[in-house]
Amino acid sequence: MRWLLLDEILVIERKVKASARSHVPSSEFSPEILMMEMMAQTGALLLGAETDYQEDLVFAKIEEASFNAPVKENQVIYIHARPVNLRREGAQFEAWIENESEKIAEARFLLMSVGHLIPEKEEPVTFHKVFMDYFRIREKIK
Repeated sequence: MRWLLLDEILVIERKVKASARSHVPSSEFSPEILMMEMMAQTGALLLGAETDYQEDLVFAKIEEASFNAPVKENQVIYIHARPVNLRREGAQFEAWIENESEKIAEARFLLMSVGHLIPEKEEPVTFHKVFMDYFRIREKIK
């Protein structure tokens, strides 16, 4: 995860919910692909908390996803994720995206904790120091 799609992490309620704010960027990819990644990144904040952000995560499976309304480029959106089955080694999530007036997307997916993707590196690839400091992750945890 490169974390380039979230603008601001609003809150991380350990084991309950994570929320972020972002916008739909101009991209060669469809908005639906970008929104799916945003939902996964928001869910990853909860799974990462289970190992104090010391392990890498991978996006394992999309069980279902629906996109209910079109989005405009640069439209401000709010992303929410909550765990359905949260365990240290992985979690199933429900996530949704809203604009100011309606739910525009929702999904159910699975993320897995995989230890260290690069064994010789002490720091995880997923939750590297620049990311942790930039988004002030530990300050957002409740």
